[in-house]
Amino acid sequence: MPIIPWNRDRSADWSLLLFLLMILFLTSTWSGQVHALNQSRVLLFDGSVIVGDIVSYRSDAVTLDTSFNRELAIDATLIKDIEASAEDLSIATLLLKDGRRVEAAPFIVTSGLLALSDGEIVKLSDVDKLNPEPWEMGQGYAWQGLASVALTVARGNTDADQLDVAINTQLDSTRDRITLRANIERDTAIVTVPSASGDGTFDRVSKPSADNWQVIGKYDYYLEDWTRHYFGVNASIEADEFTDIRLRSYIGPYYGRKLFNGSWGKLDGELGFVRVDTDFYNADDTEYYGANWNFTGESMVLGGDSRLYLTHVGILNISDDNSVILDTTVGFGFPFFFGLEAAAEFSIDYDGAAAVGKESVDQSYNLRVGYSW
Repeated sequence: MPIIPWNRDRSADWSLLLFLLMILFLTSTWSGQVHALNQSRVLLFDGSVIVGDIVSYRSDAVTLDTSFNRELAIDATLIKDIEASAEDLSIATLLLKDGRRVEAAPFIVTSGLLALSDGEIVKLSDVDKLNPEPWEMGQGYAWQGLASVALTVARGNTDADQLDVAINTQLDSTRDRITLRANIERDTAIVTVPSASGDGTFDRVSKPSADNWQVIGKYDYYLEDWTRHYFGVNASIEADEFTDIRLRSYIGPYYGRKLFNGSWGKLDGELGFVRVDTDFYNADDTEYYGANWNFTGESMVLGGDSRLYLTHVGILNISDDNSVILDTTVGFGFPFFFGLEAAAEFSIDYDGAAAVGKESVDQSYNLRVGYSW
């Protein structure tokens, strides 16, 4: 696939921004509505009483929206009774840990026990989720993602244009998961060079300083009786003119495991094999088989709706010279304004088989603004 020269019509860059704005509009119209149990009374074993709206029950914890905390999480082992308000007689849908879908109307817990609509008595600890979303019951997918942009236009002593667009989206169900990550970076600088006329004057011309893009796609299939484990396949295609890469692609299967998945965060690890093909502009083309490992995770441990996130991809050439490719991104995202999210991000890429005359290490620091859903 040819690389589009940087001195093309700049309307192509603005089309990227328009595409990003379209995604923001569509996702904002898809905001889900959370059904809360209004003004419920929660009695703890130590005698404490908390009144608030129950917005969720997941991971053995009740989350309340109270007058003093919008997301107060209480461990289920601390809860003795839950009393629904007299006005709230709505039917609560429960997904039990044994996979059954049941109902309770109203949602009342007495001494850690819950009476279902059919008369069955279950323990609160047997409940997996309260009012689960359709995808959590095997109906369709949950769509989440982040679209962000870093755009700089500088004029004056330093003239430069920088455009960096990234999209990370995921479709998740109880059976499988589809992930797509894409980014494009186009930077240019205005530099002063001697005039081609040779009359001793100088001209200011636009010179590209970065021109690269990458798309990664992954498909995971969860094992039926071993849901923390899955098999998958991933594929990537990228180009980077300034590292002499006309086109690099890889594809291969892997085994994955959810290493951690709790209220504080999650981390997935994967190990497999890939075939890597690289078409260089000047260097000799290469193709080889490699061992592949991936780590993807995020954590809300800092609180305040902020998150730490990590993506890491590693490939070891096992066919020829044992060279290594490492791509790592770590970031800190936090709420901004108007529903947007800001993020400080650091990326470092190492290419052990870089073309002759090219640096093996690339690193970048970005301050991004985007919209998550």
